[in-house]
Amino acid sequence: MPNADSYSYAGPLAAVLATILWGGSYVAMKFALQVFHPMTMIFLLLVVSSITFLVFLPSMLKKQQYSRGDWRIFLILALCEPCMYFIFEGYALKYTSASQAGMLSATLPIFVGAFGYLILKEKISLTAWAGCLIGICGAIWLSLGAVANEHAPDPLLGNFLQVSGMAFAALCAICVRRLSRGYTPLFITALQSWAGVLFFAPVLVIPGMGLPEGGGTFLAWSSIVYLGLGVSFGAYSLYNFSISRMPAARASMFMNLIPVFTLIFGMIILGERLTVEQCFASALVLGGVAVSQKT
Repeated sequence: MPNADSYSYAGPLAAVLATILWGGSYVAMKFALQVFHPMTMIFLLLVVSSITFLVFLPSMLKKQQYSRGDWRIFLILALCEPCMYFIFEGYALKYTSASQAGMLSATLPIFVGAFGYLILKEKISLTAWAGCLIGICGAIWLSLGAVANEHAPDPLLGNFLQVSGMAFAALCAICVRRLSRGYTPLFITALQSWAGVLFFAPVLVIPGMGLPEGGGTFLAWSSIVYLGLGVSFGAYSLYNFSISRMPAARASMFMNLIPVFTLIFGMIILGERLTVEQCFASALVLGGVAVSQKT
């Protein structure tokens, strides 16, 4: 049987793995959006993740403990994420660059900390808040190196949409924290995917939002598979697991790592290069996450 120490490391480790997968998602979305409408992209990636979750359905149904009124929390959860969050993020990536969107994901701990304090009455130490602020400062510093290009036609609008999406993601984290008392992280994530498929299914019959002529490219479909299997299934399951093992605000502070991994993937896949200032800023983000974990 795992000891207490293994559980204390399990949450942070799962959160880090989730941020790695999320870091690559912004690059994958840029590839997918070259072929698919944002709403169609979201629907397709949710279909991929939903099919994957069906494999675990028999075992998942045996481990859940429903409590009266939980359906309301599940409804809010699904509306916040994947529905509203994916809409805002999908359109954000249409107007801003992958690097800038990844950097702005570091605003998540601010929203989660505020919602966690107001809704869950979670207490956050001054050290944790200091770590969060250090990480945010690092993310802001990173953003100074972002340059608008043909992939970011309206970065101001795109960045606003991305930050708005982070607010919905924060509310989702609060819901997960409440639901994790009676449900496994895998079941919560699966329900999000299935609800998302139902929500976005009508896009296939809306003019201009269906599948592209010619069926799309191999790169675009590969990106959809990565987003559905690696992110909607893998990253969300890992992140929900991390929230079940530690306070929502503390888990969300790991999201400060997403800008770093986004830049790394952008450098490897898109040929981007980090400046000296961005290297120092990335180190600051990593330091902020480390400080935020001090109790």
